[in-house]
Amino acid sequence: MSIRVTCPNGHALVVNDSFAGKAGLCPQCKARVRVPEPADDDLSEDLIMSILGPHKASPPKPFSAPEELPPSEPASGGDKSSPPKKSCHKCNREISAAIHICPFCHTYIAELTDF
Repeated sequence: MSIRVTCPNGHALVVNDSFAGKAGLCPQCKARVRVPEPADDDLSEDLIMSILGPHKASPPKPFSAPEELPPSEPASGGDKSSPPKKSCHKCNREISAAIHICPFCHTYIAELTDF
């Protein structure tokens, strides 16, 4: 195990833990450096990694996008105008203007005017 120490002039040092509690000279500037005793509650990175164990990545969850957006109800008065649409700049599919993420290619397509 090793102890990280910084000399008074800012040089970062890594020393063997057998030097804990002792003083020595910085190899770069020859300033006197005291190596602190390791605290009992301090855990090294190696110890933490051994406790955690190896990383096991979980597979990504599949996302199923609908083939078409659900049909909207016609406006009152018999007018069959559709809601405003916009085109995704990545897949060029037409989607509702109220949607900010394309349901087909999952691209973020919101603009400042959408908010």
